[in-house]
Amino acid sequence: MVSKIHVSALKSIKNLEIECSGLNLLVGRNSSGKSTFLQALLLYAQRKLDGKYISVGEFREARNYNMPNEKIRIELYEKNKTKPDWIEFIEDKENDSYNINSCIENYNLKSLKNLMGKDNDLEEQAVCKFDDSNFHYLSCHRIGVNDIYKKNMINETDFGIDGEYALAYLLKNEGETVKEDLIANDPNFTSTLLGQVNYWMNYIVDTSLLLTDLKKTNYLQVKYNNNPKNKLSDALYCRPINIGSGVSYLISIIISCLASNRKDVIIIENPEIHLHPKAQSRLCEFLYFISKTNRQIFVETHSDHIFNGLRVGIATKYMKQEDISVNFFALDEKNETQCNHIVFGDYGKVIGTNNNMDINDLFDQFDIDLDRMLGI
Repeated sequence: MVSKIHVSALKSIKNLEIECSGLNLLVGRNSSGKSTFLQALLLYAQRKLDGKYISVGEFREARNYNMPNEKIRIELYEKNKTKPDWIEFIEDKENDSYNINSCIENYNLKSLKNLMGKDNDLEEQAVCKFDDSNFHYLSCHRIGVNDIYKKNMINETDFGIDGEYALAYLLKNEGETVKEDLIANDPNFTSTLLGQVNYWMNYIVDTSLLLTDLKKTNYLQVKYNNNPKNKLSDALYCRPINIGSGVSYLISIIISCLASNRKDVIIIENPEIHLHPKAQSRLCEFLYFISKTNRQIFVETHSDHIFNGLRVGIATKYMKQEDISVNFFALDEKNETQCNHIVFGDYGKVIGTNNNMDINDLFDQFDIDLDRMLGI
């Protein structure tokens, strides 16, 4: 598990270090650096500025404009390791490009030296290798309502950056038993992937789904049912367009989490898209449940209901403070990203730990509007 992330010279981030937990929530105003911090993880995973997960443009566009001679550096620390894994993007002015230096190359060299008895400190070196098997990213552009969805004809284990193949993965693996630590025991739902997906769909949005393979095509069909009494009647299942768009955006989150493995890293942008406040709160419970099974989740959100869902969880002792990391991002007077780590006190009291930052823009608009209505 990643225990700490340090980013320097990337866009609005000059020098930022954040402690990580199982469930990591990034909050703050628009253009405050939340996405940039997540992009650091994506750049680390894809090992280049323009790749599978993200395209940030040319090197000079990506580098902090107040640091014209610096290299972009991303460091990931691992629990019980003293040395970080890291990657650097270094400007190549002659070729108007950039070069990459990474810990992996140095690690391989050290491994060779270690075999020759010349280096004995490799056990202190973090190696947070991300690949398609243990790193999952769902963007804010997740696929929504469609009558039919594409099957994945290339990589059957890939959910797609926009969740476009999540339903295809479910179709292929619907009868497979979910890993034991992810099973929510309920006599009304089986321990199969489809059964567990439907358990959480029912809990969060009072809906279950049914998949149909459109034979001899590259497509599948999904239907939803929000009446438990109708679950045995295929004719009473609705097309996605008739059930609400929030359900379609939610499904890829549930599938990708339930299909993940221990030690996987999952990044989700704006999980609250088109969801009712009650559903957002219950989604919080799902994400916490997943993170407690040794899977690490990073969430960027603008939802006070997601934020307050964690407050309630800690206030009611359902969740533990040490399992959650909440970080509030804001720009300083130089338009550089600063971070205030948030903890929750008794009765969900919000406490900022960075004395150099206030928390005035931390989901306080409701209070501001209420004061205006009351004439305060």
